[in-house]
Amino acid sequence: MLRPFPLAALLVAPLLALPAALRGQPAPAAWPKVRTTTANVRLDGRLDEPDWALADSITDFRTKEPTEGGTPSERTVVRLLATPQGLVVGWWLFDRDPAGRRRSQLRRDAELRSDDYVSLMVDGLRDKRSAFYFRVNSNGALWDGEHVTIESGNEEWDGIWDARTAVAEWGWSAEMLIPWATLRYPKDVTAMGMNFRRFLPRTNEEVLWRAWKRGQGYRFLEEEGTIEGFPALPPRARAELRPFVVGEGRLPEWSFDSTGAGTRTASASSALAAGLDVKVPVTNTLTADLTVLPDFAQAEVDRQVVNLSRFPLFFPEQRPFFTEGAAIFNFGRERQSQMFYSRRIGLGSGGTPVEIPFGARVQGRIGRDQLGLLAVRTGDLEQATDLVARVRHDVLGRGYIGAMATWSDRDAQPGALAGGADFEFPFILRGRENLIFQGNAAWSRDSAGAPAGAHYRFVVDYPNDKADVVMRYDRVDADYRPALGFVSQAGIHRLAGNVQLTPRPRDARVIRRWEFSLLNYNAVWDLQGRLDNATFSVRPLGFQLQSGDRWELNLQRGIDNPVADFEIVPDVTIAAGAYDWQRVEISYNGSNVRTWKVNANASAGGFYDGHGTTVSLSGQLRLQPHVELTLEAQRNDVSLSAGAFAATTLRFRGDYAVSPRLTATAFLQFDDQSDRAAVNARIRWTTSPGSDLYVVWNNTWQGGLPQGIPWERPLRGALVAKYVRFFRM
Repeated sequence: MLRPFPLAALLVAPLLALPAALRGQPAPAAWPKVRTTTANVRLDGRLDEPDWALADSITDFRTKEPTEGGTPSERTVVRLLATPQGLVVGWWLFDRDPAGRRRSQLRRDAELRSDDYVSLMVDGLRDKRSAFYFRVNSNGALWDGEHVTIESGNEEWDGIWDARTAVAEWGWSAEMLIPWATLRYPKDVTAMGMNFRRFLPRTNEEVLWRAWKRGQGYRFLEEEGTIEGFPALPPRARAELRPFVVGEGRLPEWSFDSTGAGTRTASASSALAAGLDVKVPVTNTLTADLTVLPDFAQAEVDRQVVNLSRFPLFFPEQRPFFTEGAAIFNFGRERQSQMFYSRRIGLGSGGTPVEIPFGARVQGRIGRDQLGLLAVRTGDLEQATDLVARVRHDVLGRGYIGAMATWSDRDAQPGALAGGADFEFPFILRGRENLIFQGNAAWSRDSAGAPAGAHYRFVVDYPNDKADVVMRYDRVDADYRPALGFVSQAGIHRLAGNVQLTPRPRDARVIRRWEFSLLNYNAVWDLQGRLDNATFSVRPLGFQLQSGDRWELNLQRGIDNPVADFEIVPDVTIAAGAYDWQRVEISYNGSNVRTWKVNANASAGGFYDGHGTTVSLSGQLRLQPHVELTLEAQRNDVSLSAGAFAATTLRFRGDYAVSPRLTATAFLQFDDQSDRAAVNARIRWTTSPGSDLYVVWNNTWQGGLPQGIPWERPLRGALVAKYVRFFRM
């Protein structure tokens, strides 16, 4: 039988032998300077104030795609002003065909990857490990996020800033205003780390000021540029206040039996509530966040998913108080063995909200240490107190060693405790290649006096342009079940990883790069050495076109050896035993820049002791600049010895934007396993940066009844209006 340990050693050995020569991108003879002015800037995107003509120009941009270090097809100029209002960044985006620019997005926090856009990265601490990102497209739509790693960021972060754009005969321009209080910098700051990026969708062209080598990129902070000449900047505001008021009207709630007979389970009701969110700077780099009676009416609803496995589903966090700054609390592998999963706080079974009277969070930096503290009190029937403490100490450039502890006290699980230590050591090889070592050791008890279990994890990752190789090993004891965490499977060893090669053709007129997977694997043994489940896949053919389209052909093998019967869908049970099957999958992902975008995926072959076919299709229509419509459908047809079934999921999303500050969204979904249809409709009006009015309508209906869906009697329904007002003191 294949054991995890020898295979782990076999995969790690070649990576450890890689050379470690460090050669970075050469710095210019002199870094550009920000121009200081006492005049306020009129934010209109026109860039016609006299100070713009006197500021240093940044023009030395190069392409990362489609050619490394190539000359961009269009000229880009960036200038910066330090004003009493904040940092103002001006962009001159020259374009020989201004009418051909893409501008389909207007909604706040849309990804904007279908459009002409520009991005600013600001590392105010110049520590090459913390940064904020600000993006605006040619419509003036805003997107922002915070840096987590070279491969990921926290896109849920919402900063207080603004931008405007304007179109001219020579192209278009953009003007960003970022208040000083939004940024993080030391008291004696004179320079900040920055980078600038432009995306041209017609040529699928990525243009960067710094870090334009392949294997680097926008998130590669080691090669960020420097902007000098900052004057004495103001200290942070004493406090940021967001008082809010919420009005809610609820419809009567209904339940239905198999005959379609309905019973009213709750009467209609209405409520009016208020709350307060406060940010208080402890230091220039450390912030305390307090929330009283928080409300999350504006958060998006979960997607309905049909689970055709015996393992629990993972749903991402959507609530703003928990998503902001969430990266500091990452410990373990997401979706598999997280010590902290914030949805354990304030959400009951089925995602039902639980009242949160009070919450507090402290996060930021003290010297070389990054800190995170979270304390939340929940009410209703839960009556729980939950605490999380996290520290990371900088080592080896952008690496860290850290520790985290969680404590939860509630009637069902008093005194639940978890803790552990982790590390991440990233290295740069040959000036552009990444080699990362990660790991942790942790333990938990799910209540006072309960047995403790441990979790050990080690990862070697080589994520680069022509090859992406990763190996992960986990050991999870049967009793490792942190009360505030998420563990998909306990009592196991897990060996997982991927060996992917992505060479680029010499003649790249059509194909940008090939994508081959020699082996993608996830194998799980129980602690006695019995293989519990495994998935293997290879990709003999895959490629990305210069247009942005992608094609893949994957050959898959699945293994599952459940020790107990489990119900895969209602009335269909998989018996305990040994199962082994093979499948073939083909997928196509259309380019984001198309007016019509289509994604398609189809797989067929064995499934447990039978066979199954899965087809998923999504279409997206963008009518610039106001309308975006998306339709997704997935169908599973499965035939097993225990029975045959079909599972269908449908989703529709429609976005209509009057302007970047007034948008409406409708999200409808249905699946025939839960037989539930749901709608989530939202209007968001940003009256000023940080101040928003939300109107949200949620309804859920029961399907699968003899008389059809009783539209006049939803299971539950509510109309919510919420207004948030932002003040800075």
